Amino acid sequence: MHTPLTCCFAFSSSLSRRIRRKQFEDQIRKNRNNVSTWLRYANFEESQKELERARSVFERALDEMPRMLTLYIKYAEMEMKLKNVNHARNLWDRAVTRLPRTDQFWLRYSYMEEMLGNVAGARQVYERWMGRYKIIIF
Repeated sequence: MHTPLTCCFAFSSSLSRRIRRKQFEDQIRKNRNNVSTWLRYANFEESQKELERARSVFERALDEMPRMLTLYIKYAEMEMKLKNVNHARNLWDRAVTRLPRTDQFWLRYSYMEEMLGNVAGARQVYERWMGRYKIIIF
């Protein structure tokens, strides 16, 4: 049963979340290329247990800045922390496809697979990574 006090608190909490979201959206409208604003916004949504919203923020940020390494890394870290392995896997695959020369992505991707005990997956990622390099011996 809801007492007037709990209803008031829930309304206040909901209102403060909406205000905070509006502040983030206003900041983003002013400067779409401010990575720290996007990251703080995604972290806020994650802290509110609004995972779909957090993902949406990361996806929007990646649409704005598709070459920003930090966004991919933080996004994948969030997914791994939440034990959403397939989301993280898909994200790393997208990252290495979009930015194939970013060795840090390949390393983190193969390391994740290794830490999950997926040695075959780690080897497959590593071989894809090394396949990018053509060694020519004269």
